[in-house]
Amino acid sequence: MVPFRLPALLSTGAIAAIAALSLGGCTSGMSAAQNPETQAAATSAATAAAQSTASQLTGGLTGALGLPNLSSTSTSNLAGVLNYCVTNNLATGTNATGLLSTATQAAGVTNSPAYSAGQQGILQAVSNQTNTSQQYSLSSLAEPLRQKVCSAVSSRLQNML
Repeated sequence: MVPFRLPALLSTGAIAAIAALSLGGCTSGMSAAQNPETQAAATSAATAAAQSTASQLTGGLTGALGLPNLSSTSTSNLAGVLNYCVTNNLATGTNATGLLSTATQAAGVTNSPAYSAGQQGILQAVSNQTNTSQQYSLSSLAEPLRQKVCSAVSSRLQNML
């Protein structure tokens, strides 16, 4: 017999929400959907689970220092991310456009897989929490944080060129 395994993304909070929905209706004689206390508990647990999963998926991008360490991020990846930022109106103005133009004229930048990843909103940087290389998906972040990352990428790229 093969043991039953829960999917990795099913968190404790999601399990609590499922349990609350299942047990809430049994103990009160009402369905879980009709019991406001059960609905509130399930909503709270589901929200906590979603926040936990989102935090894990962004790789700690909003950690204690706010942003990952960009010091080892390649020029190609930074240029690709800046392209993503300009395309998605997260970095505006002639400074961002001019910087992108300058960066993409450097030899080998646009032919790099790191540039392609950056164009898709994937930032390759070192986590301040684990001190290891990570990939951060900008599309999964709230817009204010995406703008903050775009600003940091633009500043770092400006210093490199």
